[in-house]
Amino acid sequence: MKAAIVGSGRIGCGFAGELLASAGYELVFLARNASMVAHLNRIGRYRVTLAHGRTRTQRDVHGVSAVDIADRAAAVAALAGADVIVTAVGANNLESIAALVAEGLQARTAPVNVFAFENLADGGEVLRNAVARHLPQGFPLERFGFSGTLVSRAVTQRIGDPAADTPLEFIGDPPADFVVDGRCLVEPVPAIPSMVVAENFAAWMQRKLFIFSAGHATCAYLGHLKGYRYIHSAIRDAEIRAAVLEAMREGQQGIAAVHGEEFAGGAAHLAQIVERFGNAAINDPVSRVARDPSRKLSSGDRLMGAARLAAKAGVHPRQLLLAAAAAYCFHDPADAHAAQLQEEIRVSGLNPTLQRVSGVKAGERLGRTLVGGWQRLAHPWHADSVLLSLTKIVWA
Repeated sequence: MKAAIVGSGRIGCGFAGELLASAGYELVFLARNASMVAHLNRIGRYRVTLAHGRTRTQRDVHGVSAVDIADRAAAVAALAGADVIVTAVGANNLESIAALVAEGLQARTAPVNVFAFENLADGGEVLRNAVARHLPQGFPLERFGFSGTLVSRAVTQRIGDPAADTPLEFIGDPPADFVVDGRCLVEPVPAIPSMVVAENFAAWMQRKLFIFSAGHATCAYLGHLKGYRYIHSAIRDAEIRAAVLEAMREGQQGIAAVHGEEFAGGAAHLAQIVERFGNAAINDPVSRVARDPSRKLSSGDRLMGAARLAAKAGVHPRQLLLAAAAAYCFHDPADAHAAQLQEEIRVSGLNPTLQRVSGVKAGERLGRTLVGGWQRLAHPWHADSVLLSLTKIVWA
């Protein structure tokens, strides 16, 4: 069995590749990075290290090859001959690989499932629609499955130099399950032990985004303002820990109102999530979790989507909105998306930006709370300043 993985980054290698190799698949990576392609072909393996506290599990992934996407014929052939196709290129890059995937599907004689390992609520649909735009009219796209995935593992680091002759190492935490949309799959469905096939994928996606991801983002954006570099350091701050727990409770209440309390989980579920955030062994940077704030502030994503669902349940989501306000303050010169958001706020003002990015009007209740939080956070801010007290909003 062969798996074609478009993308050779942390999720492609450290999660999707490791799980597929464990299920018996031979891996071929399709990548733009010529040095990475050469390295994988030269070494033929890489290492995945799963760390939690003092426990570290290492696994070498063997039987690995790679194809440069610039070699169109070879890339199309890899897709045409695969038993399962995975994309792991980042949400903003799906459009750029859609034409290649379309060519690969046209070259096939058998159906196949395509899994989008992207951090998107509707990754399968987004990819399917992008691919469809590059197919001839009447092409039987229904013969192919397109599903988003809910990824449980955080893969935070890649260690090693592709120019060297030693295997690269990917560092992540232990969870291995991933959820796919059973309604979107076609036969044959690949047998992957850690794959959970869900019939109500939207509910699972909301649960992940509005509880776990909302808490992760809250930790990152408040942690950034308080000067923390790593998630495990930020979550140990008593004020941030309390804010993260409350933001997740707000998201949980929204989920419970729609999908039931049992599905939403209770206090033990939140405690498990906080414990994962505190995993210092993976050194998860605040900047990684906080990057691309506009996408994470969109109306259906982890902060504003959770806030809207909580509000429908009769809960005013104060902590989620404070986290969103902190996201609108996120300054990172290395993050082009964050810089673009800050420039838009500077030129157009917060209120128009808020409506464009989050679909919220400053005059409605959610908007008023968010704007009030932003004013308290942003006005005293200056480069290299550190928030001393979240409760009192005291800056250094």
